[in-house]
Amino acid sequence: MLAVLLAVGACDLVRDGTPLDAPPGRDGPPPVDDDLVPPVGSAATFDIASWNAENFPKSARAIDLLADLIASLDVDLIVFEEIASVQAWNDLLARLPAYEGVLSSHRYAPTLYQKLGFLYRKGLVTVGPAELLFTSDNYGFPRPAMKVHVEAAGLDFDAIGVHLKAGSSTDDAARRAAAVQVLDAYLRAQIDGGGEDEVVVLGDYDEVITDAEGRQVLAPLHGASDRYRFLTEAAALAGEHTFISSNMVIDHIVVTAGLYDEVGAARAVIPRLETMVPRYDPDLTDHLPVIVSIPRP
Repeated sequence: MLAVLLAVGACDLVRDGTPLDAPPGRDGPPPVDDDLVPPVGSAATFDIASWNAENFPKSARAIDLLADLIASLDVDLIVFEEIASVQAWNDLLARLPAYEGVLSSHRYAPTLYQKLGFLYRKGLVTVGPAELLFTSDNYGFPRPAMKVHVEAAGLDFDAIGVHLKAGSSTDDAARRAAAVQVLDAYLRAQIDGGGEDEVVVLGDYDEVITDAEGRQVLAPLHGASDRYRFLTEAAALAGEHTFISSNMVIDHIVVTAGLYDEVGAARAVIPRLETMVPRYDPDLTDHLPVIVSIPRP
């Protein structure tokens, strides 16, 4: 487990936000390939996902490859972690005219950042103004969480994107535990105070739910099944993975009890893109997307 978390710790690395140059000898981007991998989403479901894009763009190929995969997977709403170039994000949106997006304003420093971004399908999904959460809590949230209100396919809910502290040290785990406690307190105050009770919290938690240590870190959420459900739990217990080098699920989709009533029997799907796409990890990311398909009313 220590070796795994040492590898996970690399997720805290950042670099300048300047995008990589496009490959030479090309007049504009090629058409998007929407048949690169089998779809997960469908017209009968509302499909949400979390995807750590690993300091996007990791390579000159990353923008085109990610656009092809988004179009192929046919997902309606995605929260991305580790967007390291605003220009690359804008280029990605330009490649995907069926989608719109909103990007976090967070920066570590003027040219250093790992932003959260929401990408969503035009005409189906309406997203309200983005709100950064816990901006003064650098201990628990070195990258602030980001919240938007979503209306889509008969659903009406809050979506909160998170990217918790990576690393293998005792302090790293303590910082993740502190963040989860803050998240739980925030959600309880909102729901018990009469606010929106249908909420999904999705992103890179940098923590597993398959051992006692991880479950202890995530206890305020994982240990309160009357309030929250980890839709990624079945995949994790089945031995699937979202972090390629670890063979473990550290990216999660958690819903409140109010939204779980809408989700029904939906469970997370983790497409094995590293086996379908040549150089997926070297060129794009060391994480796999985790996707939940909710039946449309």
